[in-house]
Amino acid sequence: MTQGTARVSTSYLRLVTLAVLIPSWMALIDGTIVNVGLDTIAGNLGATIDEASWVSSIYVIAGIFVMPLTGWLATNYGRKRAFLAAIVVFTAGSLLCAVSQSLDQLIAMRLVQGIGGGLMLPLAMAALIDAYPPDGLTSAFRVYGIAVMAGPAIGPAIGGWIIANLSWPWMFVINVPLGIVAFFLISSVLRDQSERAQRGPFDWASLAVLVAGLGSLQFVVQEGPRRGWFGDPGVGLAAAIACIALFVFVRMQLRTAAPLVDLRPLAIPSYAIGMALALITGIGFSGSGLIIPLYMQDVLHYAPDIAGFIVVPSAIGSIVGTEISGRIGKRVPPAALAAVSLVLCASGSFWFAHLGDRAGFTAAILPRIVQGLGLGLLYVPINVLAMSHVPKRFYDAASGLSSLMRQVGTGLGYAILGSFILRMRIGATALTAAGVRHATATTDPGVAPIYQWFVAHGFSANDASTASAAVLAELVARAATTAAYSQTFVVVALLFVAALPFLVLFSLVPKTKADPA
Repeated sequence: MTQGTARVSTSYLRLVTLAVLIPSWMALIDGTIVNVGLDTIAGNLGATIDEASWVSSIYVIAGIFVMPLTGWLATNYGRKRAFLAAIVVFTAGSLLCAVSQSLDQLIAMRLVQGIGGGLMLPLAMAALIDAYPPDGLTSAFRVYGIAVMAGPAIGPAIGGWIIANLSWPWMFVINVPLGIVAFFLISSVLRDQSERAQRGPFDWASLAVLVAGLGSLQFVVQEGPRRGWFGDPGVGLAAAIACIALFVFVRMQLRTAAPLVDLRPLAIPSYAIGMALALITGIGFSGSGLIIPLYMQDVLHYAPDIAGFIVVPSAIGSIVGTEISGRIGKRVPPAALAAVSLVLCASGSFWFAHLGDRAGFTAAILPRIVQGLGLGLLYVPINVLAMSHVPKRFYDAASGLSSLMRQVGTGLGYAILGSFILRMRIGATALTAAGVRHATATTDPGVAPIYQWFVAHGFSANDASTASAAVLAELVARAATTAAYSQTFVVVALLFVAALPFLVLFSLVPKTKADPA
């Protein structure tokens, strides 16, 4: 049953909001909670850090696969029933993650958990939008935006605290009681608001083509930087499969009366522009969420729990920014508000690029607050601009595609920026080492004091020379690591700058409400 323009009680809206925010937070927090614990998980399960990184990326990949199916599931089975099933899958996957005894088991169970999480997010957004009256959309986006932005931000802080005080399985155990509460609330409060249609057969062929296309694309992005991109036959083949499969998938969906993924919302210009913007900014936001805790550990040498805590000020900034955008959204043009947010995000990233390797904790918090404030200011105006012309019958499909764009952006951000750091570190190491290649412990003005210190403390000439070389290697590695992160932060800042022209396109969209067939 659709609310339409009918008035709904404030108490009902509050209950619906609480009901959908709990599973949304669960899904979003679990996307980042393991980032600061990968070292611990790898050590406990006898794996390398590269192997353990699949614990993080498989969750994102699973969400990418299932988010486009949200519209079909809601249309054929009802949004409430699909929502409850997603909560059960996510909660069961969390419990199975906690009891996994090997890395392979953990990755498989994270896949299950990611399927549930990937379905919960768009279903929650669609339920919230449909529950609020049309003149309350800004309030709905403001409330949901807090979960979308604060969840990933506080995930590393929670994970770091658990690693420091408990054990890694507790990162998944905490979802079980929350999942039970979420199931009870959704079953008791949520009305089945989706526009039901006659149940159609499941399009397995479309699903197979979609998985092949998105899976190949993720492989290209994740493995390309490590394998030299298209010079590697495997990467080239995967790129060809991704292009062909995704082209075939789009044609299949446009030619059928009952598509697996309803692409018609993309015919609405404002929505299509919003999705492109969501993809670009998603890479920047998710990439920042990944590399900042790593920067705190690799460059500033903070413990995992302290490194995870740095994202908390970002969450606070996001909440403040969301509240500000919600309160002034009716007086300030959404595009202008979004432009301010992108400038803040870019400024925070440039700030990080200039911190170096001796910044104090407080100095690192300040640019993160700026980034969080910018993120908070962005979510509401972008969604208002993108969704304002979308008819209600497309809410499920549009919400699924919107969540998909954020998830794809997250996957691309993790893969691209993670690999970029590695490549920049290798290049910076070679460049830094070249500057000292011909130096000797007794002649180089930077190394000679180190050599003399070892000699003064009883080292022989040979031992002092060897020790000085080791110290020099450590200094080179540290300088290279710092340079790699600085360059990566510059790339993130440029992504936000590149998103600014898309805001101009919104002004070219007709003001009349689109209603595509």
